Amino acid sequence: MNIFNRVIMVLAIIVALAVVAFIMIRPLWAVDLVRLGLGYFEQVIFDEQLFYIFLAVTGGLGVILLILLWLELRRRSKNFVEVDIEGGGKARLSIASVAQSVEYRIDELPGVRKVKPKIKSRGRDLDVTIDLDTSPSVNIPVLSAKVVDLCRDILEGQLGVKIHNKVQVNIKHEPYPRGTMPSTEPFGEETLTELPSSERKQKEAPEPSTEPEPASTEQEEGEASDEEPSEISANW
Repeated sequence: MNIFNRVIMVLAIIVALAVVAFIMIRPLWAVDLVRLGLGYFEQVIFDEQLFYIFLAVTGGLGVILLILLWLELRRRSKNFVEVDIEGGGKARLSIASVAQSVEYRIDELPGVRKVKPKIKSRGRDLDVTIDLDTSPSVNIPVLSAKVVDLCRDILEGQLGVKIHNKVQVNIKHEPYPRGTMPSTEPFGEETLTELPSSERKQKEAPEPSTEPEPASTEQEEGEASDEEPSEISANW
């Protein structure tokens, strides 16, 4: 964009110098050209077909000028970030090297399949966004906290640059393949609602007791009555 701006400015200056020189050398010709141009412009306005062509051309030029103005006024991303040095000195650190350091360290974390850091320089600090592709078994909250801590340790602790806002982590979590999702219930535990009706009735029915039943009270009384006469006869 800088080269394009310089080319445009050079051409505009050359055209302006040519117009000024022509007016200085041939002022009467310049007046005649202006009158001729105004007459043609008036003819275009009153001609319906030429007027539509005029609107299309001027509208296209207006759009091009607005785009050029936006490109000129927009905030340009810088390729470096300033690092403060003790003693009043300053250093410039390449954004590419910063992103490479962050990528290498985060890629070593378990569960990370792909990492893509997006780092934008604001001059004296950075905006940091980390895009991650993770495996199905990874713990998202734990991994996110590790990534944020690691970014702060690398950028602020080792490289000496500041982070403007909080580190933003965008995670693309790969799901488990169908049929391989681990169960979250204890092993061996089943719910009755998942069983067939016949098995559910068997589960719900009480199991027969294997303990011997106590003797009935009538049998105990009969045995007692049989034993009483023998005791009496013995006493006699």
